[in-house]
Amino acid sequence: MADHQNSPVKILAWVLPRTISTALTKCLSSLEDMEIYFELFLYSSFVRKVYEAQTGDDMPMNYEGNEEKVLEAIKRYGSLINTDLVPERVVYSDVNKAIQSSDKKYIFVKEAYMAFPDEKSRQYLPTGFRHVFLIREPYRLLASYRDALYRHMTNVGMRSGDSVDKEAFDMEHDDPITNTSEFYRKNLEFFKYIRDNLDPNPIIINTDDLLANPAEMLKKFCHLTGLPHSDSLLKWDESSDITKTWKTASEDIINLSIAFYETAVFSGGFHPPKPAAPIENITPDVIKLANASMPYYQELNKYKI
Repeated sequence: MADHQNSPVKILAWVLPRTISTALTKCLSSLEDMEIYFELFLYSSFVRKVYEAQTGDDMPMNYEGNEEKVLEAIKRYGSLINTDLVPERVVYSDVNKAIQSSDKKYIFVKEAYMAFPDEKSRQYLPTGFRHVFLIREPYRLLASYRDALYRHMTNVGMRSGDSVDKEAFDMEHDDPITNTSEFYRKNLEFFKYIRDNLDPNPIIINTDDLLANPAEMLKKFCHLTGLPHSDSLLKWDESSDITKTWKTASEDIINLSIAFYETAVFSGGFHPPKPAAPIENITPDVIKLANASMPYYQELNKYKI
């Protein structure tokens, strides 16, 4: 392990939905002098995508000098999710500057591959970070994601919530947020990009392993990254108050997506994984997507710690 005595420990975690990443973020929040950046680049990409699709104009990558365009962009995206975003936290260059200028001893940045879809955005990838990819077995991940996504869409009035509608829901075609069919393929592609350009030895954690044996996995993770390890990491305060210290795109962004985050933000530890659901209880869209995802998952899983 490298000597981190006189330099900050900086970790950039690339996550897929439902990989226990928010619980891990909350776990690490208990470390003194830790700063958390929570999906700022991801929301930068969402704002950019909506603005460019609706206007045909290029989204500015700097806030200063482009204030009018940026405010229009966040108004357009904010109207879709009913919240006011913080301008400096959803523009690539400004997010990068904030992260790179942090003077904290420990910095943990939670993001997703889809935040950096092209070279224009990738020039703002923070430097000097250890990169970590969180993965999970496709059937478990996609079944959990389908459930959370449907609950979220019901909460915001996009689905009815009745049993007939839930059964008819097909996340491959009905997901308004992401392209679910690309999760594992794009994550593998991005893993190779990071390995070839920024970190020759990215860490991969299979979070099914983390849930099954948190003591061992956290010890490995801390050893590889330089974070201080102790058994106190296995338990943390169940209150959601710590999430208010995270740097987020808006003050209420977590509450607005509570279907995705509720279990994690009120967690107090890692719980053993539930038994896998029988195949007959898995919906057809999950089976189709999981089968297509399996080769990419297996390739990533070869590199897990």
